[in-house]
Amino acid sequence: MGMMHFRDKLPLTWCLVMQLSCILHQTSSVDWPEEQSRKESLSPVDPDSKMIPEEQLRKEIPHTSDGGLASLDTNKCKPNTPFIWCLPQDYNQEKHPFTYFHLVNKSLPWDYAFRFVIEEISNINDKSQTMSISMYFAVSWLEPRLKINESATEWSEARTGPANEVNESPEILKYIWYPELEIYGLDTFGRQRVLKEMSGVRIIKNKTITYELGVRITISCRMNFDNYPLDAQTCQFQVGSYYDTHETVTCNSHFIYDLDRQRSLQHFIQIEGLPAKYKVLKLPSGTYAACGIQVRFQRKQMQFIVQVYLPSFMFVIVSWVSFLINPHVVPGRMGLLVTLFLVLINIFNSVREQAPISSRLNAVDLYLVVCIFFVFAALIEYAVILLLLKKRRKPRRTIDEGLKTLFSNGDAGQARREEMKKPHVEVGLTARKQALVDNIDAWAMWISPPIFIIFNLIYWIAYRHVDTELFTLT
Repeated sequence: MGMMHFRDKLPLTWCLVMQLSCILHQTSSVDWPEEQSRKESLSPVDPDSKMIPEEQLRKEIPHTSDGGLASLDTNKCKPNTPFIWCLPQDYNQEKHPFTYFHLVNKSLPWDYAFRFVIEEISNINDKSQTMSISMYFAVSWLEPRLKINESATEWSEARTGPANEVNESPEILKYIWYPELEIYGLDTFGRQRVLKEMSGVRIIKNKTITYELGVRITISCRMNFDNYPLDAQTCQFQVGSYYDTHETVTCNSHFIYDLDRQRSLQHFIQIEGLPAKYKVLKLPSGTYAACGIQVRFQRKQMQFIVQVYLPSFMFVIVSWVSFLINPHVVPGRMGLLVTLFLVLINIFNSVREQAPISSRLNAVDLYLVVCIFFVFAALIEYAVILLLLKKRRKPRRTIDEGLKTLFSNGDAGQARREEMKKPHVEVGLTARKQALVDNIDAWAMWISPPIFIIFNLIYWIAYRHVDTELFTLT
């Protein structure tokens, strides 16, 4: 009976166990709020999540044509794998391409091709003698070790670039040899960035590699400011190989420059190809080939003419008005000349503060010094006139005669009356000196203007050495 009673309760007990198991399973599958928020924070939807789902990870790893995982070094050629271009398995990034010139039936010297798409000359600094250029800098070289799949459709279809070219990420330069270049006289080299660095690599079907990037380059220029502000300067931008001499590497270049995109500077600018004498650089380590551009710029002169030359010219002319003023009007004539003299000195000091360093007296300094000299000469001329006009009276009697008259009581009145009858005698101004005083202002009035006009003619002819046809003044 006992055994029969246990068998009757066994199905009921089994059902209770099964229900309890189901409840525990459902409880374990429910996420608490903290756990749910943690899972959501690591989901791929969250942009700050560092956890990458397995499916996404598998998509980012390169695969072979049969679906297997490929090597991350995708630049090397692999058997039975389609490619547009690739590198041989024995490719050595440290070896120069010209050591394999036999592969393309080419001899030394190797050639680099440069292209400069110049946006503008952004700054010319006289104080530091530097010039800044914004451009797209491109260099091309032949890599004979490249393996090219000429039947690939990417060469004929302009999907990733022009025909017979494919665009690549600049990251491939980690695996490919590229030239080491030097920009002569380089001050700063800045790469332009927006979201990423503005650069790219193009592989051409003829095994040429082109690397291009947007840069802002500042180079030093040897400037001569002896003719400031009537000066014109030339500045060379030269680039070449850092290690290889002209016997191993040569170069060629061309540039594109749109003058309409140039911002207004204090100079008229013209860009031309690099002259032949600058295409070869002789350094202690050897002779190197160089390519680049030459920038010619002439300072705009209208601002200096209006602010410096014209006022100084007029002040000298105003100083000639003093020759027409009566010499006896000392305050008016002296005040006019001293004021003009001090104003010209002030202009000279302000110009010297802004002018760049020169090896001698520059053009504007010379003009101001001459103007100051003319005003100073008028001041000295008036000082001479005042010296000649100075009158000295001869006393009517000596000191002894005056004492005798003072202490004599009898005939003092009679002596005083006789003394008053004597004529007054003036000394120090003879008839000849009087004639000189009358005519010295007239001579200065006739001599000063022709001399100043002749100086201006010689000055402007001597400093108009820049060919005006080279720069179109617009």
